[in-house]
This record gives sequence, structure tokens and C-alpha cells, in this order.
Amino acid sequence: MKKLLCLAVILLLVGSLAVAQGGQEESKDAKQSGIVRTLAPDAVIAGTVNANEVLEDGTIGEDVSVLTLSADDEKKIKEGDYSAAIVMHVLDSSWSQQQIAGMKSVFEKYNIEVISITGAGGRPEVQIENIESVIAAKPDVILSIPVDPSAEGPAYRKISENGIELVLLDMIPEGLEHNTHYSTLVSSSSYGNGVSAADIMANEFIKMGLSEAEVAVMKLNFSHFVTEERVRGFLERVEQHYPWITVAAEVDFPFDMPKVNEISAGMLVANQNLDGAFVIWMTPAMSLVAAAREAGKNPEEFIITTVDLEEDGAMEIASNSYIKGTGAQDPYKNGVAEAYAAIRAILGYENPKYVAVPGYAVTRENLLEGYKAILGEDAPRQIQEAAKR
Repeated sequence: MKKLLCLAVILLLVGSLAVAQGGQEESKDAKQSGIVRTLAPDAVIAGTVNANEVLEDGTIGEDVSVLTLSADDEKKIKEGDYSAAIVMHVLDSSWSQQQIAGMKSVFEKYNIEVISITGAGGRPEVQIENIESVIAAKPDVILSIPVDPSAEGPAYRKISENGIELVLLDMIPEGLEHNTHYSTLVSSSSYGNGVSAADIMANEFIKMGLSEAEVAVMKLNFSHFVTEERVRGFLERVEQHYPWITVAAEVDFPFDMPKVNEISAGMLVANQNLDGAFVIWMTPAMSLVAAAREAGKNPEEFIITTVDLEEDGAMEIASNSYIKGTGAQDPYKNGVAEAYAAIRAILGYENPKYVAVPGYAVTRENLLEGYKAILGEDAPRQIQEAAKR
């Protein structure tokens, strides 16, 4: 009797295991059913990405080609005695440094003195102090990106009240009106870079032979126009061209990178069937990379795409690891555009409300070229060697 009971238990266990394995195989077969998926006709996997930018009020971003100067304009600026101040949210990032380099290249060409370059370390109260200090120095124009658009509006309004032109980078502080408080907003292609991240992800799934995929979207837990546009670009691209990709989870995180590690790990535990994730910029994407590695995810089966480009993320792309590509901003070109907008403001020209600088899709295919274009220097040797393997 005992032998018969043991045999029955063994048969039951074997049957359960077979059912479980059969379910896994069925799920796998459903994903690799032989259905052929294709990229959107206008998809760009490597290279310049169209801007397609629209502000919340419906304003369409103008191309940078509108920021022109005549020969007389150039002569007047070069012979004048003009000055500019640059007020950044942070200084210790390649994005900020490339923006500043682009601005300075134009200002030096036209003999405009840069009298101040400040960074706020991501702190609104420091940014407000910096704005007030720069106003006291009386430059002809200030170029600035706010830390907290909702808290810094009154400080930014003081710039126009003191007869100083203002060119904004990426975000408009609350309460500011075009042509009253600022000359123009110049921003990278946030929406377009989100689109690019979706295209790169879809391309990876297609190469893997997946006909269905589940992904997560990781985003900030507060209102932030630039990153929200990236999410909008990603989600709308998926909805319109890749309906076979399901957004199974949208995960919010604070502007506190150590916490992103914990949130990333929790997301992977709660969503174990994910085939990939879109993260709104490179730094938190690297937190997800660490969590995926800790969880034992296979980088050939778990695809991450993001926005921007930094050295550690570039190494991920070069190594064909978790991050397969990014829709990168081109901060140097942004800086150039911002400087030309500033010169036009000094000369009294009316700039468009919004000027959008195209993004740049970077994958392993064009990583070394993209690294130099975005970060202004050749990739380190270890990245070059990894990209060529």
C-alpha cells in the first residue's frame, strides 16, 4: 500500500512538472510564433532623429535654421560691447559642459564676454541666489535652465524687469510669458528621443524573433516637462507602430538615484515576465542595469533603452549588454543654438517661442561616431575595443 501511495505521489509530481514546463513552452511559443514584425517606415536606429516637438500649449518647435544673422548683424555684434551670463542647474555633468562649450564657441566668435558661469547643484534655493547675483552684474543676456520651474518663476521674472534678455534651456519657469519675460526656449528633441528609444527597442525584439513583448516604463514621480515628453514619445510610438509591445508596468521614481536601485529591483521582482524597459535618462537606466544583473537577467533577453549618453552607458552599448541604445541629446549643438538665439535677442529680434534641436540615435552600430558627436571627444580605449569585438 505504501509503495502504491509513493508511486502515486511521484506520478502526480511528474505530471505537475510536465504541465508547468508545457505552460512555459507555450508562453515561449506564443512569443516566437513566427509572426514577422517590422519597424516603423521612418524609424532611425542610428543617426539624426527628427524633433517632432510640441509644447503643452500646442506650440510646434521651430528648426534651428530660424536662428540666422545677417552680415550687418554679425558686424554690429562683433563691434559692440556685449556680455552674457550662463546660469545652469548643475555644472558637474557632460551635458552641462557640452552646452556651455557650444555657447562659448559662438560668443568667442562674436566677441561677447561671458561674465559668469554658475551651477546650482540641483538646488532651487541656490539657483535663485545665482540669478539674483547675475542680475546685479548686468549682462545683456542670461542663458539658463531652471532647477524647479514651479518655484523659481519670481526669480526669473526679475531678469526682464531689469532690462536683461533671457534665453531658456529645456523648461519654462512657471508664470513666464514669451516676449515678455523670455526671448525663446531652446530644447533637445525630448519627444523625438522617446520615439527613437521605442524604435531601437522594437528593432531588438524583432532581431530576437519576438512577436509579442512586455516592457516597463520608468519615469519621474513629479511633473517635469522634458522627461514627460520622452515618455509621451515612447508610448505614442509603441501605440501607433508597435501594438505588439505591451507596457505592462509604469514605475515612478524620485530624483534620488540611490533609491532608484531599490525601486528597480522591486520592479523586476513584481514583473518577472518583462522583456525590457524604457528609462527616461541614462543615470537611472544604469541603476536598472545593476538590478537586472543582480537578478540574473540575461542581457540578450532583457532590453533597456533610454535617453542621453554617458561613459558608463556607452560601455554597456559597446559590450552589447543590457542597454542596446539611446535617443541622445546633442548638447553642444543646443549650446550653439542658444547662443545664436541670445545674439538675436540682444539685437532686438523676435525669436520663436520654441526652438527644437534634433536628437541623435546611438546604438552599437554608430557608438564611436555618436560618442564623439555627443560628448565632444573620442570614446575611451576600453569602449572602442568593446565596440569592435
